[in-house]
Amino acid sequence: MKTPKTSHLLTIMATLLVAFTLSLVPATTFASGGGSSGGGSVKVDTIKVNKCYYDAPTGEMLIKASSSDVTAHLYAYRPDGSYAGEVQNGGGSRYGGTVVAGSPSDPGTMTIISSSGGSITVPTTPFQI
Repeated sequence: MKTPKTSHLLTIMATLLVAFTLSLVPATTFASGGGSSGGGSVKVDTIKVNKCYYDAPTGEMLIKASSSDVTAHLYAYRPDGSYAGEVQNGGGSRYGGTVVAGSPSDPGTMTIISSSGGSITVPTTPFQI
């Protein structure tokens, strides 16, 4: 026969087992573009980055990107999550311009996040003329 104390202990153990099991399941996040066929779906744009150059003498980044959403704003972030600047909209879903990174060394990667939900992380390369 179970006592109230035993029943309480079993409840605690079952709760811990469920919590532990859920902590082993990886969290999956998707941020790709796609269409919507109604029904409350959220449309996320697709971002492509053609260039992500780092200029060592000035610490600036030159980023050339495009978005599937012509009205989106693109923002650049360093690997530590700090904001580097907005990638200027050149019109027609083409973006490009100098984003002042203010970093004395090459950050290695930059993450571009769109106001329409898309994001991409790209490697940096030394500036080339």
